[in-house]
Amino acid sequence: MAQASLAHSVPSRPPLEVAVDRVWRFLCSVRAAIWEIAFLAVLVLVGTLRGSSVPRWIADHVPFTEDLVVRWYAWDVFVSLPFMGILTLLAVAIAICTANRAPGIWTSISRPTVATTQGFLRNAESSARLTSERPRQELAADLARMMRAERYRVLTEERNGETHLYADRFRWGKLGTFPFHLALILVLVGGVVGARWGFRETDFIVPEGVTRELGHETGVSIRVDDFSEVYDELGVAKEYRSDLTILREEDVVSTGSITVNNPLTFGDTTIYQSGFGQAVRLQVADQSGALILDESLPLGPYTAKTNPDAPAAVLDIPPAGVQLTVIAPDANPANQPELDQLRLRSGQMYLQVRPVNGSSPLAGVEESVIRQGETVALGDLAVTFVREKRFTVLQVARNPGIPIFIAASLLLVGGLAVSFYFPHRRIRGIVAAAPDGTVATLAPMARRDWSAQKVFGQVIDQIGQALPVAVERTDREAAERAEPGRTSAQTAVGLEPIA
Repeated sequence: MAQASLAHSVPSRPPLEVAVDRVWRFLCSVRAAIWEIAFLAVLVLVGTLRGSSVPRWIADHVPFTEDLVVRWYAWDVFVSLPFMGILTLLAVAIAICTANRAPGIWTSISRPTVATTQGFLRNAESSARLTSERPRQELAADLARMMRAERYRVLTEERNGETHLYADRFRWGKLGTFPFHLALILVLVGGVVGARWGFRETDFIVPEGVTRELGHETGVSIRVDDFSEVYDELGVAKEYRSDLTILREEDVVSTGSITVNNPLTFGDTTIYQSGFGQAVRLQVADQSGALILDESLPLGPYTAKTNPDAPAAVLDIPPAGVQLTVIAPDANPANQPELDQLRLRSGQMYLQVRPVNGSSPLAGVEESVIRQGETVALGDLAVTFVREKRFTVLQVARNPGIPIFIAASLLLVGGLAVSFYFPHRRIRGIVAAAPDGTVATLAPMARRDWSAQKVFGQVIDQIGQALPVAVERTDREAAERAEPGRTSAQTAVGLEPIA
């Protein structure tokens, strides 16, 4: 009855407090973090395979997945809301977990617990037992002095006739976890910024001498001033270079030449050389002689059924209501160009115009073969083949998160350097009176930390050489490796097995 009344007397927490507590626990949950990382890994895998032949292979072997594969190719995972959402969730979770751990880390640095127990010292993997005839207070003071000489901070506390000793070095090294965690957060934030405000154009085609707008609300245009290539004796291009001018509203932002593996960077945008091909410059005039098109068309992104191995281009001309198709000769001997239906020769182009809407003056398809410098009539249009040119294929990537990644890299390296080169070394001990004098038992807080145990051994060696004490060291792990059947009481260095 008393228990029931007590239970009813406990006030219920406000709903907002309960909700905040549950969200906080979720963000600090290791299980939730595992699911979040697994979901992120799946998204990264899906986004990476999107640029490969794996989805096509799946559709070919599992036909009912065709629609799914089409959507897969169309979905850019790395700029999608699920990808940005999971990155944001992980960044918030790391921030919450770091904030959750901060008070404990600060307490261990500024106000560590001095007192320890005999159980901890007895069960430590490494420990040392120092025996002396000197009084307890004097031995404790000598130990503190020796450790301070080794640059340890030493704190002592008297409890039940014993002196409890706590010594540590590089305590500020524990703060290295904060720049490390901040670096992880910045990496995730940089991913979100890059996905939201960055872009990547994988096939940005610009003919030689042409200026093309980059788009993506950048206000930037790219002009190819010159293109050149060098071939080896087998006719394979071993190097090709594009001379570029970057413009923003008619103002020159940057100029430079790019080759494969030598990109041009301006601001947070980088331009890579990806490929090249043949282009053709055409001029189209209407029946009044007015020029309605003066364009350099890249040949190669398209092919035509009538000449499937030859490079082609397709362009709509809205003022004339027609679609223009251009087919170039097939220059690859392996394709047996002499068997092509169009039988085009070097310097020739095949032209075809067809109406695309009811307002077109053309009644049907018009076609012709034209040579460089010639003008042919296709319906009411006069098409002039000005000259052959080349086009360059660029990859343009903008990632405004790059400065964030650079800051994250510096923090990551700095945090790891602090954690590895200035690790927090801690030693605990109890100095107690014994029938024959005083016994001090010391042990490092270094479970499965070989380096810390080695440093502890060096400190004990210094003490043994400087003070009149008998040193008996214990290495439980080493003894158990040497003789698995030994008990912990038999692991002290120099002790004989118990019969």
